[in-house]
Amino acid sequence: MSAELRAPGRLLLAGLTATVVLTGCGGDDEPGGGTAAPTTPTAASSTAPSTTEGGEPDLAAGLLPAEAFGPEATVVEVSPEQLEQGAGLAAEADELQISPESCRATVAGMQPDVDEFKDVAAQTATTGTSSTVEMLLRGGPLEGTVASLATAVERCPEAQVTSPEIGQAAIAFENFPVEDLGDGAALLRYTTSLSAPDGSQVSLPTLIGAVEDGDRLLLLVDIDTGGDPAAVTDPAAFADLLARAYEAQADALG
Repeated sequence: MSAELRAPGRLLLAGLTATVVLTGCGGDDEPGGGTAAPTTPTAASSTAPSTTEGGEPDLAAGLLPAEAFGPEATVVEVSPEQLEQGAGLAAEADELQISPESCRATVAGMQPDVDEFKDVAAQTATTGTSSTVEMLLRGGPLEGTVASLATAVERCPEAQVTSPEIGQAAIAFENFPVEDLGDGAALLRYTTSLSAPDGSQVSLPTLIGAVEDGDRLLLLVDIDTGGDPAAVTDPAAFADLLARAYEAQADALG
């Protein structure tokens, strides 16, 4: 991912996508320094998961095993601090000019408030120019999260975004079918289109899947920064991965 794409991408793409940019497109270096350690294929499928101080199973036990993302994927653990940094970048959406104004909540609402959740576990899987973030959250405000994603297209099929740093961009939303999972599931894609410094058009498609399961929220986000339409993740394949992620966390965490 080039520097020209990173800067506007981080400003425009909300929280979870910003996390992908930080941990996926940024290579092996963690934001703020240090090197993230790749997860092992069995890290998320331990038969004896650790527990939190409250006696609940560790959320990391519910994450997909590395092999679920394919043999070429590099899978890296993501800390809550990294996720909060991504959310901090997304907060800059409040400073953008968004039209129509009724789309502001949709554009700015593509990420959870990570710091409002008691437990968070996440990982990033990167293959070529495509990165996928899987996140599990527990002990926070879940009500309305999935429903908000499911109705995003009805509220705002397309938005225009302007800022002095990036100029003008368009964000288009579209829904895709998803299985009836847990207490509610939703799957959508939003595509951000903007002009690069050289005048060419850049398109960044992002898939977001969410499942509410009791007191847990599963989020899966996929972004491709390569600009090749043929390489964009198929929504049906992404829906299948979301279903597998739901089953993995349900089996591991009860």
